[in-house]
Formats: sequence, structure tokens, C-alpha cells
Amino acid sequence: MGVFSIAQTRFFENLDRILPKLSSKEKIDTIVAIPFEIMNSEGHESVAQYKLALTIAKEINDADRVGRVYEKMGLAYYYLGEYDTSVLAMTKAIEAYEKSGNQVRMGSTYASIGYQMKRRNLPTAFEYMREGIKILKPTQDETALSAAYNNIGVLHQFNDDLDSALYYFYLGYDLVLANKDSLGIPYSLNNIGQAFFAKGEFDKALNYYEKAFKIRSIKKDRNGIAENYRFLADVYFEQQEYDKAIENYLASMKIGEEINYTYLCQVNSDQLAISYEKIGDYKQALHYRNLNQTLKDKIINEQSNKAIAALEVQFDTERKEKELAIKSASVIQEKTKVRRRTSLLIGVLITLALLLFIALLIYRQLKAKQLHLQKENQLKDLIAETETKNKIYEERMRISRDLHDNIGSQLTFLISSMDNMKYISDGEKLKFKLTDLSSFARVTISQLRDTIWAMNKDKLSIEDMHIRILSFLEIAKENTKDIQFSFENTVEDKGFEFSPSEGINLFRILQESVNNAIKYASPEQVEISMKEERDAIVFTVVDDGIGFDELAVRKGFGLRNMQARAKEINARYELRSELGSGTHVIIEFPKNT
Repeated sequence: MGVFSIAQTRFFENLDRILPKLSSKEKIDTIVAIPFEIMNSEGHESVAQYKLALTIAKEINDADRVGRVYEKMGLAYYYLGEYDTSVLAMTKAIEAYEKSGNQVRMGSTYASIGYQMKRRNLPTAFEYMREGIKILKPTQDETALSAAYNNIGVLHQFNDDLDSALYYFYLGYDLVLANKDSLGIPYSLNNIGQAFFAKGEFDKALNYYEKAFKIRSIKKDRNGIAENYRFLADVYFEQQEYDKAIENYLASMKIGEEINYTYLCQVNSDQLAISYEKIGDYKQALHYRNLNQTLKDKIINEQSNKAIAALEVQFDTERKEKELAIKSASVIQEKTKVRRRTSLLIGVLITLALLLFIALLIYRQLKAKQLHLQKENQLKDLIAETETKNKIYEERMRISRDLHDNIGSQLTFLISSMDNMKYISDGEKLKFKLTDLSSFARVTISQLRDTIWAMNKDKLSIEDMHIRILSFLEIAKENTKDIQFSFENTVEDKGFEFSPSEGINLFRILQESVNNAIKYASPEQVEISMKEERDAIVFTVVDDGIGFDELAVRKGFGLRNMQARAKEINARYELRSELGSGTHVIIEFPKNT
């Protein structure tokens, strides 16, 4: 159990010890004051406490406290994902505030419902938000009103009405500025900056982000500073000032790691990977791609742990309620045992007799159906097992052929060459031959690693292909100093997967295409891309080299080998080239294979 989880457990243990010593109103106020972090992470336990407070508030007939409890309960249900229950609780809070005459809380609760509904029903969200502002205006409560203005601005931004969003953001900003609200001012400045960013007015966005950054720096608000570093980095990225973007993403990442802000670190690592790709630093891009995947897994694990903890609390609550119900039923049963014993026995005997009669009638039919279903299921399992084995066998045969055709032939060449070396007496020739064999062996090992990489996975994701291509380009970049390499991945279907055979064949075609460009084309630039077109994943390799006459070269073994690989996985292979105009290789892999 983590430190935070222990702290949460101790919080509720301390609460249980303190509450019996307090008056009714103090109990309600103490429960309503449960910190947001506890309420957000321990929603079910918090709701149980709010229900206790609600019972007490109703007993003492305190309408305002009833409203406060319902408002907090609605917020807890919202973060638990129980949205309808949340709206119901918030509506009851409004009714209680109306009864107590608390216009500020009533207006704020209307606005809260509107803000929470922004992703589910935007028109209804606007209705609630406008009603909340209408109620708040006469109260002249500037803190509540500025929050409502900022939130309705967010709704307009969701609706792509950026001018209206800015209008309300400025209204909220004027109020927090007049009140010298050091927490609200940077929040409003960032909202204004976000609106200008969405409009593409990056210089204005940068100006407001920098103002918010200065205030948060003075207050040493590390969470806010980390977020503002990211906002600044986003602007520099859009302005294609990638070095500045990287500098700010790294600063945000550093603070995020120190304060355990995992989600922010995950967003930053993703942007850093893209930024490093933009400047051609594939080694760093690969590092942050891998880090991004690690952080995604960490977030999923944290969310799973929270869900399990919530289920445990829910289970404990239900178990206690069941135990209480059983005890109550036992008491009632003891009091009425004598009166009901005779009728109960008669009822049981009649029921047993009927069940026995029905069982005798349908026993044979049930047994026959059971046997039929059992045989049918066994047959289905056998068919499924056979199909699975066939697929595994076919996949292994494909990869075995790849090992035999490529690695086997290359090892045979190495052995033959080493046998011939014993007849070479010239030292220089021998040294040259050894160097050539060393290089050839490295290529063979690299190809073997690629094949093992594919064999070690049941499926290869878009991200796996992305990372493998980056690794290959990093090696190519180290070995060729005069060629610029670039790689772009715009595939949006991140859930698409290749089989190991499909993945290794696609990678081999790309690898062969790049190697051909390096060896024969004398290019200054080689561009590789992976994109999505209609129902296919399309890979391209484009160089600006000397090109060649297609008719003269198509008979070569290397090109025939690439065509054969493409045909094996039902992909379309196309090669375009002209003397003096470079070469363009296209591999179109259908998604529905």
C-alpha cells in the first residue's frame, strides 16, 4: 500500500474517532470539509460519509447544510462516473438552497451542473450555466461569479465559439484582478491564452501564458509552473521553434516527475518524441517514445488500482448492509416463529412435492440436452484449437522460411568465404577480406535480431513498427554522414496490429529500399513515411538520388525479392524511378487482411 493510500485510510479512521465527540452541526461541517484529494480518490467511502451527514442534517432540519451535503455528494458521484446520480444530487442541493435562501450556493450549483455536462449535452450545459449566472449577478459575489464566467467561457470554447469564450474569460479576469485573487488571476490568464492558442494567434497566447507563469513563479506554485511550461512549449512547437519547445517540455517534465504528476509527464514525453523527430534526433525520439509507453502503462495501473480499491469499499459496504439485514430478519423471525412454523412447513412440503414431480417429468429431456450441448461444445473447442494450431504452424513456417532464405544463406556465404581465406597469402587482401566479412556478419546479426523481434510478439502494433523503424534509421544515420534521414508516422488507428510475418516482411521491404538508396542512388535525403489511406496502411521510401531505368533494373534479385515479400502478405508493391529524378517505393498494406 502506497503512502497516499495509507494517508487516506488513516483519514477515515481518524474521522470515525472524532465524529462521536462532536455536535450535530460540527459533524456535518467536518464531513463536508473532506479534502478534494480524498473525495476524488476515495469516492465510495466519501459518499458513505456524506449519507451519514445528510441523515443528521435532515434530523435537525437544517436546509442550508442539507444543500451543502447534496452538493458535495453530487461532486463525488461525478468523479465516480455516476453522472445521472450526480445531477440528481445537485438538483436536490438547489432545492435545499432555495428553501434556505442561499442564492450564492444555488447559483454556483446551477453553474457546476452546466460545467459537468459539457461533454454529454452541451445545449443543456449552457442552459444550466446561464441560469446560474442569472442567479449570481444580483448577489455581487465576485468570487462565485468569476468562476461561473470562466466556466461558461470553457463551454463556448468547446462549441468552437472562441470570440464568446474570450468575452467571458475577460469578464472573469476583470473580477479576479479587482479582488487581487492571486490564485484566480493566473487561472484566468491561462484561459485567455488557451482561447488565443485555439484561434492560432500564438504571439497573444504566449503573452498571456508568460504573465500567468510569472505569477505562479512568485507564488512557487510548482503544479501551476509545470503546466505553464507545457503551455509555453505548445506555442513554440506550433511556431516550429522546436529547440525552445523541447527546452520548455523538459522543464515541465522535470517538475512533473518531482511532484509525481504522471499525466503531465506522459503528455510531455509524447510531445518531446514528436519534437525530436522534427529536428532529426531519432535517438532521443526513440527514448521518449519508450518513456511515453511506460508512463501510459503506469497511468493504466494507477487507474486499475483505484478501481479495485473502490470496488473493495463498495463490497465492504454491501457486506455490512447484508449483515445488518440478516440480523434484523433474524430478530423478526424469532418473534414470529411460533405463528409461522406450521404454514412454513406446509409450504415447504408442497413446494418439494411439486419440484420432485416436475423433476421426474423433465429429467430425461434435460439429460439428453446436456449430453448434446456437451458434445457440441467439445466439437467447437476442437475446431477452434485446430484452427489456432494451424495459424501458429503457418506463422512459424513463414518465419522459418525467412530464417532459411536470409540468415541461412548468409551464414553459408560466411563459412564458404572463411574456407577460401586459407588460400590468401597477401596480408592486405586478407585484412580487406576480414573487414568485409565482419561487416557482412553485422548485417546478418541485425537481420537475425529483426526476425527474433518479430517472433517474440504475438502481434506487432503501429508503435512497435514506429520504434523499429526509428532504431534502423539511427543505425543508418551513424553509418552514413552525408545523407539526411526523416521519418513521419501519421497513422491514427493506433490499435491496428500486424502479425509477426506481416511485420517482418514490411520491415524487410523498407530496410531493403533504404539500403538500395544508400548503396546505389547517392542521395542527399531519404524520407520514410507511414500513413493511413482509406482501408490501408501505406509505407513509402522516397530518395532524391540519381534514379535508374526501371526496365533495366526490375530483373534484379533484390527487387523481385521485395515484390515476393509484398505478395506473401497481400500487400501492393510499387516502384517508380527515372534517371536523375530519384526513386519512390510504395507498399500498401490492406487493413482487412
